[in-house]
Amino acid sequence: MRVLVTGAAGFMGSHVAEGLTAAGHEVVGIDDLSGGFERNVTAGVKFLRVDLRDAAETERVVTENPPELLCHLAANAREGASQFQPRDVCGRNLMAYVNVLVPALRLGLKKVVLYSSMAVYGNQTPPFDERMPRQPVDVYGVNKTAMEQMTEILADVHGYSYTIIRPHNVFGERQSLVDRYRNVVGIFMNRIMRGEPAYVYGDGEQKRAFSYIGDSLPAFLRAAEVRPEIDHEVINVGGKHAVTVNELLKLVAAGFDAEPRVVHLPDRPREVKNAYSTWEKSAELLGYEEQYGLEEGIRRMAEWAKQLGPQPWMEERLELPSEKAPVIWMSDELPDEDIA
Repeated sequence: MRVLVTGAAGFMGSHVAEGLTAAGHEVVGIDDLSGGFERNVTAGVKFLRVDLRDAAETERVVTENPPELLCHLAANAREGASQFQPRDVCGRNLMAYVNVLVPALRLGLKKVVLYSSMAVYGNQTPPFDERMPRQPVDVYGVNKTAMEQMTEILADVHGYSYTIIRPHNVFGERQSLVDRYRNVVGIFMNRIMRGEPAYVYGDGEQKRAFSYIGDSLPAFLRAAEVRPEIDHEVINVGGKHAVTVNELLKLVAAGFDAEPRVVHLPDRPREVKNAYSTWEKSAELLGYEEQYGLEEGIRRMAEWAKQLGPQPWMEERLELPSEKAPVIWMSDELPDEDIA
């Protein structure tokens, strides 16, 4: 099958593209390298650097590489920062998706696997179940909600198949270590390697379920299959056990045999306190299981991160600077004591 994978130089996208290639599919990978790295793209994937916000360029590339299956992972997935960079988040999420989906449908697309987010659940009581309503509380979640709804509406009108995946807090090898706005496991690892404090928002007792890529990837790849039992389904994919951020930091620090200085910062605006999802549906329909789990996944990622070594932080400024933004996003002078 001819497959188009967007976000193919990113963390999850590169693993998905690699897995689909290994399964014998003809894979074209697209990425603008705003958050990914060309080193992540593996042999056998036809890689094209394209900014999906450019409708004309996206139209040209999709027309030259018409897909039967679209796996859409391209995103600016900065949930917490989305209130301070809404233009970039909307452009790299909703508009990027529209720009690739329209020409793909025109050229005979058969199925979409949309990688969404548990951000669509908002501030409801966890564990988040797929039957819960979409109630996003941040700009990123609003984008993902709109993308899900658009997928459903256009499928009803134009007759293609889809499976919507809601991953949560996936981590592992190839994840960016340079983005100070997202991916807490990678942030903790890079701060430890750089000898910087580990910054924790609030009291650190907020709960999340973290998902190692080695556990999630088989389910991601099964979602790309054309099977009636997963058609038009929304499926959470991710960790079975929630932990606090404080507990997570201890596990990450153990992977480096380190004792980082912990600095507490005020809660981020509109951040959900406890966020984790059910997993039973993914086990039933996609065979999700945890072969590695959280501790082993962190150990494996830590070994990979040590090979890369400490990384310089990505230089980027917020569209809407604000005193409500975390101080570590606004200044190069990093706090060395609690300011929560």
